[in-house]
Amino acid sequence: MLMVSTLVSTLGGFLFGYDNIVVSGAIGHLSRYFALDAVGIGWAAGCALIGCLAGSACAGVIADKIGLKRALYGCAVCFALSSFGLLTASTFVQYTLWRILGGIGIGSASIVAPMYIAEIAPAIVRGRLVVFYQLGIVTGILCSVFVNMLIESSHAESWQIQHGWRWMFAAAGVPAIFFAAAIALSSESPRWLMKTGRGVESERVLASINGASAAAAEANSIRSALAMEEGGFGELLKPALHRPLLIGFLLAAFSQTSGITCLLSFLPEVFKSSGQNSANAFSQSVQVSLVNLMLTILAIWLVDKAGRKTLILAGTFIQTLSLAGVGYLYLAGGHPAGILLGIMAFVAGHAVGNGAVCWVIISEVFPNKVRGAAMSIATTAIWIFAYLANQFFPVLQNHLGSGGTFLVFAGLAALNFIFVLTLVPETKGYSLEQITGMWSTKAVREL
Repeated sequence: MLMVSTLVSTLGGFLFGYDNIVVSGAIGHLSRYFALDAVGIGWAAGCALIGCLAGSACAGVIADKIGLKRALYGCAVCFALSSFGLLTASTFVQYTLWRILGGIGIGSASIVAPMYIAEIAPAIVRGRLVVFYQLGIVTGILCSVFVNMLIESSHAESWQIQHGWRWMFAAAGVPAIFFAAAIALSSESPRWLMKTGRGVESERVLASINGASAAAAEANSIRSALAMEEGGFGELLKPALHRPLLIGFLLAAFSQTSGITCLLSFLPEVFKSSGQNSANAFSQSVQVSLVNLMLTILAIWLVDKAGRKTLILAGTFIQTLSLAGVGYLYLAGGHPAGILLGIMAFVAGHAVGNGAVCWVIISEVFPNKVRGAAMSIATTAIWIFAYLANQFFPVLQNHLGSGGTFLVFAGLAALNFIFVLTLVPETKGYSLEQITGMWSTKAVREL
């Protein structure tokens, strides 16, 4: 059962990654098809993130009400309808609406999928299994840039402008169907079942994962924690939860301010600006995505060994140096090979740090009864700042050049490092109920 639940979370991440980044290959062609200027290009790349913002703002509360399985089904429907709708979009308004619907699926999945696996996984492997969600994201990213490369090389430029970008989006329909099928085979979250009064079902799910004796002990722990929680937004206003809310929101925000989403959204265009032709730009995008995948696999192995905080510090330090290096190389006049290596290092730092660990911490630090609502608040920051980065990336490049733009992102990555060093605790090895208890005791000072 735990394997099926992990598969569901991973497929949710896969669709998140594919649908979010597939625009990187399509943007050049659809911008010509719709005759877009710089602001329009930014909107075409970023409009899905408005849907992400809406989805993440609502999904946690909805999941708390109707259950995580039903919420995941909603994500699958959004992914499927968006991918097929974009195949036939004839106006820019239609394109925008279908992308926003897909964004609602992405934003909802960004809440429900990691929350789902965190509530099912045993504490000893929870970090590792939540990172499988991030593995799904980077695999989806790799798949999107690979599909983009295949479509890009299959026909002439005129066909790409008319049809190619549509098929890049439409390909997501197939994994959306598999996602829905996996959800049908999975179990509901035992913590959601418990808090809605379905204790027998909850214990049955826990027993299928941990064995009967361990399930009984965990069920008692969940009941005790729920008895001390009020539920509702009022609980989020308690002083004891101010720090986890601040950590969750700022950690999510800083994961985007260094430019990871906008960089991946414009990756072929970034390489073209360094002097690469179209074929090399798409090929290098695949190489960067492979680095993302390999370092995420490393993070799966490390997250329950080295700890959450250590990985984020290492990752943000690497991001700061690599972004500064890329900015310098652009200012020095190009050096395509050095820019490629710098971007690879930046993506590697994200993969082993914020990319893997941000989702783990956000899914761990909130009480059971309000986890969905609190995760919605925290994760909303991801989509606010991801949208702003996507919208203004072309504008920054027009005004500051690529060199200046990357140096701005380097400074923001440095702020991320300082924030994690000074405010983010280590949560490795604690159960969800133990972490909740820490916020109301002096133990939080020792984390």
